[in-house]
Amino acid sequence: MNKLYLLIALFMFLNNVYAEEFNIEETNLKALPNSVESVVRNSKKFAFAECNLIGKAVNLSDSNNPFEYIITTEPACGWGASAAPVWVVAKINGTYAVLLETTTTAVETIKNKNHGLHQLVETSGTAGHASYTRWGFNGKNYKKLEGYVFLPDDEKLCKAHRDICPFEVGQ
Repeated sequence: MNKLYLLIALFMFLNNVYAEEFNIEETNLKALPNSVESVVRNSKKFAFAECNLIGKAVNLSDSNNPFEYIITTEPACGWGASAAPVWVVAKINGTYAVLLETTTTAVETIKNKNHGLHQLVETSGTAGHASYTRWGFNGKNYKKLEGYVFLPDDEKLCKAHRDICPFEVGQ
């Protein structure tokens, strides 16, 4: 688990000029503007009516006035053992839209862009597994570019992706 946090810290360091981080356990998450909250609550897959939504503004477009948000539910509402529901919302052509709906622990923007928005990396895990997914914007929503689930005993996968696998493997 410590390697997972180390991996997340490494990504934050390497992308600190471009990166913005979001973690479901951040203490600075706040209530959202009504227009942002309503687009999440009205999305087809929304299943957390009893939960309050919180989040923060992020700059996925590098604009002077960003209109993008990463959102989750208040702590423990709808959460699994190590992850929570997360939505990425942005204003596209003047209207807010849910661009990504996932379950994770952390989301980070990275330098690379697709169709004007930064790519995203989501990470989550426990002592027994770690997941890594990189997303790119296709002009309408975020689509998975690559994804891995690492297990402590999967040396082959970890050796092939040493830069993102949080588990120690032999040389």
